[in-house]
Formats: sequence, structure tokens, C-alpha cells
Amino acid sequence: MIALVTDSTCDLPAEIIEKYSIEIVPLTVHFKDDTYYDKIDLENEEFFSMMESAEELPTTSQPSVGLFIDKYQDLADKYDEIISIHISSALSGTIESARLAAAQTEDIKIEIINSKSTTTGLGFLVLLAAKMIEEGKNIKEIKSTLEKEREKLTIYFTVSELTYLEKGGRIGKAQAFLGSIFNFNPILELSAATGEITPKEKIRGYKKTNQKMVELALEAAENSDNVNFAYIYGKNSDNYQQLKELFEAELQNQPKYDYHILENKIGTVLSSHTGPLVYGIVIYRGELLGE
Repeated sequence: MIALVTDSTCDLPAEIIEKYSIEIVPLTVHFKDDTYYDKIDLENEEFFSMMESAEELPTTSQPSVGLFIDKYQDLADKYDEIISIHISSALSGTIESARLAAAQTEDIKIEIINSKSTTTGLGFLVLLAAKMIEEGKNIKEIKSTLEKEREKLTIYFTVSELTYLEKGGRIGKAQAFLGSIFNFNPILELSAATGEITPKEKIRGYKKTNQKMVELALEAAENSDNVNFAYIYGKNSDNYQQLKELFEAELQNQPKYDYHILENKIGTVLSSHTGPLVYGIVIYRGELLGE
């Protein structure tokens, strides 16, 4: 039997996590002297209120090696092998903690996978792995498939300001947008080609920003037979709802491919780096991953 482990930046509906017995190792959020486990100790709305009223922005940290060792050793009593899939190594040191823990866990074979993505991009790979485990695929085949399929992932998103990404050190090449963003909305991309956040567009006005994100998402889906989309968001804003309406209207006009759509709030760790008004679209061009 193969156990499936991921981290708390993986955004999937709770019913999927439960259905496939997906194990989650949480990252942590720090407000001054207080520490919270992502998706365990804080609800999103409570976290957003704290973030907006805090004098200093929260910081985050990867899971400790010990936390991974505890998880792996616990699973070693019930499973023969573990596949552990995590947030892009360009965005977090989480995968390094997992690798160090795997090296110190002798009782079970563990394969560590860098998703080169996060949020529901990571989630789609985890769900694909869960379905392959259910089908009886071996761990070598699952690892090989995931390393190919991650190249078919793209995320486009926008934030109300770049301050959070800048201070969190996750802005990458989007640094080029700083100082020129006044009265513009940035569209940022997380592509598996790099696993990093890169600047894509800067556009004046949210309606035009949403129209461009829809255009980019549809372009990314071209020449595919099956496409999985996911809406991701922090606060449920009017701008986010407008994006959904625009996107679904466009999807109804295209007969080219079959598609499935998920919708997920992002967790507190990712919100710490994007701010509460983040929203976007995840595109995975691969096998349809209905629940």
C-alpha cells in the first residue's frame, strides 16, 4: 500500500482530502511571538482580520524535519511506501525538510516530488497521484507520471499590492513590477517551467485585468483534449466574482475540450505572501480529475 503526503499549501476541497486519505504536513504562520499551524489553528477570515490590523506582516516557515519524521514513521506502521508531494522548491524550503526526514526514516521507502507549483496546482498533482494509487499503479510509475504532468501546470493570479510578496521574499522576477505598479493591476504567473513567480502583465482597471486573465487561461488550455481549471482566492471579492463570470461565459463558447472546475480558498501561509485580495486561475492540461 502507498501513503500519500503533501503540505498545507495544497488547496483541495476537504471531501477530496478525506476521500483519498491524503496526509497533510502543515507549514506555520508567525504573528510576532504567536505561531499557528496553517489550516489548523486559524480560519481564513480570522486570519485576514489579524493580518489587516497587525503592525507587522506575518512571517511563515516550512515544516520542521521532525514534523515530517513523525508523519513518515506513523505511516510506516500502516503502509509499505510513501509518495510525498510538495510546494515548489523555489517558493519554500518545505521539500528540503521532507528530503532530510526521508533520509532519516529507515522503515519505509519514500519518494519526494517537487510539484514546481502550489495551491491547486500542487492539488491537481496530489489528486492525480491519489487516483493512480487507487488504480494500483506502482510508486515508480506514479513518480514518473507526476514529473511529466507537472510541466502542464500554469497559474495566473493578481494581487491588490505587491508589498506582501516583496516582504516575504517570494516576488522573484516580479520585482520588475515594483515602482511602476501605481494605478495598475499586476498579473503574475507561476509556471512549472521555473517553479517561480514571474511578471506577466500590468493592466489598468480590474475588468481589463480579469479579461486578460481569462484570455491567458484559455490560451494555456489550447490544443488540449482535457483541461482542469481551479479558481483560487483569498477574500471573496466582487473582482473575483467578476473573473468567474467572465471565464465561465467564455468556456460555454468553446467546444474544443472537456473540462472540470474546482474552487478553493488559499490557506493562511500563501495568503501571508499574497495579501487577502489575491485571486486567479489554475490550469492543468491533463486527465480530467473530477471528484
